[in-house]
Amino acid sequence: MGHTIFMVSSGGKSFAFLGDLSHHAVLLLEKPLLEFSYDTDPKQAAQSRVRLLEMLAANKTPVMSYHFACPGYGHVAKAGDGFRYYPEPTQMLL
Repeated sequence: MGHTIFMVSSGGKSFAFLGDLSHHAVLLLEKPLLEFSYDTDPKQAAQSRVRLLEMLAANKTPVMSYHFACPGYGHVAKAGDGFRYYPEPTQMLL
């Protein structure tokens, strides 16, 4: 896999920055065992993706990804054999 995921914390709140864990908010979440040709070890990457998505869904950890449509911030939840991304509304605070 070779990608990094960061937990970002501030002011008592945190979220997971997904990096390249999932290149598509639907395809690789609904079918997390799909192998992606750019991963160094596609089978290991798919297994890692499932483990991390299971942890994020179970802990209800907010997630952020630049690969997801705006706002790119929300939650993942278990859905059948895969997962589903639920975006959060954008909040503009001054």
